Amino acid sequence: MNADERRNLGDIVIAYHVRNYGLSPKQYRNIILLLAACVALMMTGFGIILPVFARRLGEFGAGVQELGLMTLSFALAQFIAAPIMGSMADRYGRRPLIILALTSFTLANIAFLLADSIGAFVAIRAVEGALGAGLFPAAMGVVADVVPDRERARWVGIVMGGYAAGFLLGPVVGGVLYDSWGFAAPFLISAVMAALGLLAAILFVPETRTAVIRRREKLERRRQSDRTPEQETFLGSLPRPIYILSVLLFIDFILIFAFAFVEPEMVFYLYDDLGWTTVMFGVVIAAYGLLTVLGQGLLGQLSDRFGRKPIIVVGLLLTTAFYGGLTFVTSFPVMLLLAAIAGLGEALIMPALSAFYMDITKGQHRSRVMGLKESAAALGGVVGPLLVFAIADLTVARQVFLLSFVLILLTLALVVVFLKEPQKSTRAVDDEAREQAIQRALLAQATFHGIVTTAQLQRDRRLAA
Repeated sequence: MNADERRNLGDIVIAYHVRNYGLSPKQYRNIILLLAACVALMMTGFGIILPVFARRLGEFGAGVQELGLMTLSFALAQFIAAPIMGSMADRYGRRPLIILALTSFTLANIAFLLADSIGAFVAIRAVEGALGAGLFPAAMGVVADVVPDRERARWVGIVMGGYAAGFLLGPVVGGVLYDSWGFAAPFLISAVMAALGLLAAILFVPETRTAVIRRREKLERRRQSDRTPEQETFLGSLPRPIYILSVLLFIDFILIFAFAFVEPEMVFYLYDDLGWTTVMFGVVIAAYGLLTVLGQGLLGQLSDRFGRKPIIVVGLLLTTAFYGGLTFVTSFPVMLLLAAIAGLGEALIMPALSAFYMDITKGQHRSRVMGLKESAAALGGVVGPLLVFAIADLTVARQVFLLSFVLILLTLALVVVFLKEPQKSTRAVDDEAREQAIQRALLAQATFHGIVTTAQLQRDRRLAA
């Protein structure tokens, strides 16, 4: 064989390893921690401006009704927009929706500074609610994209802890800023914090549902011979059985509804009937919030270990302590303890509940379903205050508290009877997909190795000839 013929054979390289481009535990941990920090910055800014709205509206001669209208416009916008934004996060990626939410919140704070009428405040609040509604579904989508099923609730708890921590810290900071420098300072600081979160998201939070992944899923659906047209519709994208999803949405609705329902009566009851001071009331709410924050960050993984349903049941049982305390307890120390217990209960419920949604939903529809979750919670925030105002003349405070107490107990019974966790094979869809990808990679490695070895043997024979 001459030199030219040998040169045409080229170099043969044997590949002994096929690289897996999935995220390592360290990589997805860093992504989620950065995401939690972005969320915490935004929610701190969100909390900062809450105490200021009433003061600012008061300068326009507005009162409780106008403040309630602002709250209602925000909640209604989130109720309508959350499923739409969730679907967009599934279709176009998580990162654009996260960036959109942080951008809209930054601009909204600047707009609040420039607003000179009640109508402008209401409109800005509604737009802020609609555009920001994609943050939670997209953030939960990131967690579902990168975290194995066995660790899902743990990292959901970290992100939700960022939500709760920011919301808990913000109002305190906002009150101090307003008292010290007036209404402009809280909005400016809130805008700066949202801008910092936006910058961090742009620089450090990657897209976890890339165009390549979306195209691969589309091709996979086309290859499925048993695919039906209904699977492409909105209803077809929802997890099955549908009653399980309905139970989860009802839990989200009731948890927010129950608190929103008692809140207007609770403040006046504690001040006027029990004679509590502002500090006493603040300490009880702070205990509830602090245990919620710490619990979500530290105990979120319990449902990974013991199952979603048992942890949700225990969490609901603990949550009844708050409403039972309002109904039957007048002692401040006892009420403080019950509020802490209830906060711990909510900390157990929230990560397990969010992880449950992810467990039963296909990867390409998770943000859409998480948007439905947010929409159900927003609806609870709308219906609760409206109902308590409607029946205010027919009830006393303790009857309102008792009704929420009974509703939580009924929800607990509903969960015990009807909520069923998916089988292991259903819950581990992503883990199985990863395992299948590894197996395919190993098979490809073996195949390529065989081809190269055969080619090398043939080359040796030709060279020997």
